[in-house]
Amino acid sequence: MKKSRIAFLCAVVFPMIFASCASKPKVETPAPTSAEPAVEETVQEEPAVEEQVNQDDEEAKRKADEEARSAALELYKQALEAKSRIDENGFASYSQADYDSGSQTLADFESKKDSDLSGAELLKLAQEANGKMQNVLQKAYKQLAKEARTKAFAAKKDADSVKAAAAAKEEYKKAAEEFKAGDTNYAMQNPEAALNHYNSSRTQFESMYATVSERRAVAQKAIDEAKAKVEAAQNYALNADQEKPLEEAVEGIEEEDAVLLEADNYEAPESLEADIPEDISENADVEVSDEEVTEETDEVEVVEQEAE
Repeated sequence: MKKSRIAFLCAVVFPMIFASCASKPKVETPAPTSAEPAVEETVQEEPAVEEQVNQDDEEAKRKADEEARSAALELYKQALEAKSRIDENGFASYSQADYDSGSQTLADFESKKDSDLSGAELLKLAQEANGKMQNVLQKAYKQLAKEARTKAFAAKKDADSVKAAAAAKEEYKKAAEEFKAGDTNYAMQNPEAALNHYNSSRTQFESMYATVSERRAVAQKAIDEAKAKVEAAQNYALNADQEKPLEEAVEGIEEEDAVLLEADNYEAPESLEADIPEDISENADVEVSDEEVTEETDEVEVVEQEAE
């Protein structure tokens, strides 16, 4: 009987337990935290960043183009000034091909400087025009400097002929330094400055030659007059000795072979002359001090690279 009750209870209770378990609510998964949408927001911002980068690139290109245009206009101005100097001095014939080509490029630049041509393209035209005009000036001044040097050297030889190195030491030294400065500038590819130095040296040597020559003429006249007086005195003494020779020593009259003055030991004037070669080559080996060497930065080239 007890067994039958237990069996009955089990049959009733177990199904109820199973039914209770099956009826429990399902546990839901927590909703995503607020940190996850941040990834979506970041992704949404990427187009804005890319747009900013593009704007920066465009701004950099615009700035580089403006700088190139500014550099082009400056070189154009320099080319016009060089052409004006060439025309005023009649230098075109020293390099006619460069002059004609540079003039044509200047005309091209003038017609295109307000067009849609890029700054880099305008800069290239300006560089070509200025380069051609500078070539003309360089060749002209090199030829003129060589001619001026020849004349300055001839003036130096004239000065040396009158022993100006000894008669006018300071003036001679300055003129020689001017001459050497001309050689230095010529070797450093600055023929215009060399021309100025050679002309200055020539003027100084010529002035020195004239002054010393005049002094020498005056001195020579005095010497000739003194010699004439000495010769007259010697003739008078000779006649006196013949007419009435002295038989014994007389105070105040020296012996015939007596040395009255010590020999003068003057420095040879030739040793004071400046040692300057008569000719100078295109690649003259001239010693240049560190102070005379200047470093130049090619800003135009930098601007051109940025514009590209």
